[in-house]
Amino acid sequence: MGNQVNTLLTAFLLMAMSGVPPLAQERIVSTDAAVTQILFALGIDGAIAGVDVTSTLPEGYREVPVVGYHRALPAEGLLALNPTLVIGSENIGPPKVLDTLSAAGIAILQLPSAKTIPELQQNISAIARATGDPQRAQAMLSELDRQRMQLATSQLSAERIAFVLAVEPGKMRIAGNGTSGDAFIKLLGGDNIAEFDAYRTLSAEAILELAPTVILVAGHEGATPQRLLEMNAIVRHGPAAKAGHILPVNAANLVAGLSPDAVSDALALSGEMVNKPFE
Repeated sequence: MGNQVNTLLTAFLLMAMSGVPPLAQERIVSTDAAVTQILFALGIDGAIAGVDVTSTLPEGYREVPVVGYHRALPAEGLLALNPTLVIGSENIGPPKVLDTLSAAGIAILQLPSAKTIPELQQNISAIARATGDPQRAQAMLSELDRQRMQLATSQLSAERIAFVLAVEPGKMRIAGNGTSGDAFIKLLGGDNIAEFDAYRTLSAEAILELAPTVILVAGHEGATPQRLLEMNAIVRHGPAAKAGHILPVNAANLVAGLSPDAVSDALALSGEMVNKPFE
């Protein structure tokens, strides 16, 4: 045991003397889009050994194995990547897979789903600490402070907003309290029309009666503003449609709570709505 410790210590010292940072030896698997965005923003994407299906890599970036969906991760697929660290939200699983990873000596960092910018900043700091350099997060944290102040000056507090997760003929699934969709609405400063928790499917007539002035459509599984109106024509008579405020949102940026790109999306949407006043 003593020889093994001495060998590891010697290897670390040689690595330090050579100028190669410890992070260069890391192999990180990111299991949600927010984590992947943070790794790139922190400049440590070179350590990425795998990503989940919601993660988007820059065009022309090297090929990175895809490990699946964060709630249904495959133990064999993860182990095959030989990771030193797996990062994701509190929802990653199933539990048996996490047990397998832990038994194999693989570090797991589970972060709470961020519902506010300060919570997102805490997650960023946690990732920076886990990868060996807390200071590398400072520029990113400062930028989020700037964006938070900018959003605060363009609050849409008078607007009633519906966040649509899925579209079906004559009905829509919308975000209630405690969801990522609700967190995005609060980021914009708006009022969520939903008075329930989690997600619930409502008829188009019920949504029309709630009279949202903004309808945000999560862009996945064919859910687009155009498709929403095609499948729920009655919504055309509501204030959101009349004002041209049925707008797309990138759902991948909200899979595990707010992400850095979700904050940028909120700023862009806020500017778009402020520059196009409601009728």
